Amino acid sequence: MKKSLCSAISLAMCTFVAAGCSGTQGNNKAAEPANAVDFNAPLEITMTSSAGTASDSFNAGITSYLQKKFPNWKFNYIQKTAGSSIQELVTTGTAIDLIFEAQTGVIDGLIVPGLQSDISELIKKNNIDLSKFEPVSIDAMKSLANGGMYGLPISMMGLVTFYNKDIFDKFGIAYPKDGMTWDETIELGKKLTRTEDGVTYIGLAASTGHVLKLNPFSVPYVDADSNKSTYANEKWKIVMDTIFKGESTDPLFIEYMKGNNNKVPAKDDFLKKKNLAMYVYFSDMVSDGSAPGVNFDMVSAPTFKELPGVSFQPYPTYVNLSSSSKHKEAAMEIIKYLVSEEYQTARVKLGYISPLKDETIRKSMGGDYSKKLNWNALFYNKFPVVPKKGKFDSIGEKPLTDAIPNYIMGNSDTNTVLRQAEDAANKVIEAELRK
Repeated sequence: MKKSLCSAISLAMCTFVAAGCSGTQGNNKAAEPANAVDFNAPLEITMTSSAGTASDSFNAGITSYLQKKFPNWKFNYIQKTAGSSIQELVTTGTAIDLIFEAQTGVIDGLIVPGLQSDISELIKKNNIDLSKFEPVSIDAMKSLANGGMYGLPISMMGLVTFYNKDIFDKFGIAYPKDGMTWDETIELGKKLTRTEDGVTYIGLAASTGHVLKLNPFSVPYVDADSNKSTYANEKWKIVMDTIFKGESTDPLFIEYMKGNNNKVPAKDDFLKKKNLAMYVYFSDMVSDGSAPGVNFDMVSAPTFKELPGVSFQPYPTYVNLSSSSKHKEAAMEIIKYLVSEEYQTARVKLGYISPLKDETIRKSMGGDYSKKLNWNALFYNKFPVVPKKGKFDSIGEKPLTDAIPNYIMGNSDTNTVLRQAEDAANKVIEAELRK
């Protein structure tokens, strides 16, 4: 799933995907060297992200902080480009120390290439208290590591409802509030969907891939144990009928899509065209100064009436210790720093979400912004659990997300779309299993 901030606040922290070395090392536990870490001795630490995060972005979010904390060490970030893919790093025998990986990419970026290393003992040895973290971020990693821990969360992303104050003011409509349901938000959006002075305004849209992937019912695209699509699960019908059928009930919304190459209104409509009143997206869609001319704020993402008080799943990013590392104790010191209150406090001031539950840290969110935003929107509702994801989950995603535009425009009913997506996903998975 692509995004901003990984998009506009696009952190180097947000969508890190790993690259690495030999698949034969993957199940080995991190070995502990006999000697303690010497912070004064020169040392080179190699890091990577298979998301292809730009070096400047990675440096701003990670390396610059590490260099100040560990001035005698050299930090080498390998950006994924032609010649530095995971397989190419494996072929050249490049030893990676740390891998930054978004939750949905841990399987492909860490486990499949065999770079995983259980750091449970190192966590205990370094007295890292896992109870200080948002439980879902820890549980998500444990499900991927079969009860172990391959890495620790250093940031999270969450969905919120952005709203353009100027559009609401133009039509004399009250702003949305924290705690609204989808039904309430959709009705509010209908009041704002209109054409005025030659401009078509859309009241509400949601980022298709994110609201599906991070659904509050915690249903993955593919069952991790059976390797079968989950689209027969009734929860998918609730998601589809609530969100996307809600959008499609307004003829002007459909007309706008047809004039927009059949695309659902999205970031550009909110940030550039400035004609989208409300947009459900990651809170990191905008950074300080990245949305010139947009008078905006945020409230909590809409909730389903079937799950009152429950938000969408969070989207954590982990720093993982690679099994190919030759400096595991030193790498663990870096991990410990990245989950420390010191680093987390510095990062949340720039608008990033900390996986730590510390209220003082959370109150500092966006503290360095020139514009004050309602960051409490992220924590207004409860996070649901992150389901266990199998290696074919990304395969199961595409058949459904590709069908959403036609579905919204009324070209197919819910049951047909889900049945076709299920069949298509299972066929691709079966083909993969036969390889």
